[in-house]
Amino acid sequence: MEQPDPEAVAAVLSLTLAVAAGDDEAVELLLRSQDPADLAVAGGRVIWQMATALGQMVEPRRSPTQMIHVFSQAMREADEAGDMSG
Repeated sequence: MEQPDPEAVAAVLSLTLAVAAGDDEAVELLLRSQDPADLAVAGGRVIWQMATALGQMVEPRRSPTQMIHVFSQAMREADEAGDMSG
């Protein structure tokens, strides 16, 4: 898989922090400054790399696909409980 543009990766990580902080102005600025397709590809790559790393930190070790499934399930449960704060 081709590596995403480092600027797009930085924007995805900054966007994540801005969303978590509730900084709507920064979110809007980041969204306007990047191509949506680049953000989507970089975001997918970041998620995959994080899932890979986290999968190696648990016992038994898990694949990135398994970790993404765990994330998805946790997000659904939080959504059902009305708590997306993590």
